[in-house]
Amino acid sequence: MKKNLSDEEVAYRLVNLYFQEIARLGFKRRLDLDSIINAYLYSLERLKNKEKELEGIKAAVMKEESKIATETKEQLIPSFDENIK
Repeated sequence: MKKNLSDEEVAYRLVNLYFQEIARLGFKRRLDLDSIINAYLYSLERLKNKEKELEGIKAAVMKEESKIATETKEQLIPSFDENIK
């Protein structure tokens, strides 16, 4: 069963996983509470803005697709002979 997690829970799990990996690699001594809080808040903010970011990506893809749709086959895939000249 797939459960929907809140943005807060996803941010917590991301930060937890990240810092577990840091601890595993021996960087734990250089961490402080501010680093952990900042990582959590950064992750949370990114998750809350994911829809806006996805819309920006979607718009860029649609723009490229419309540009490609008007190009001819020769423009998209130049022939081998033209590259030799």
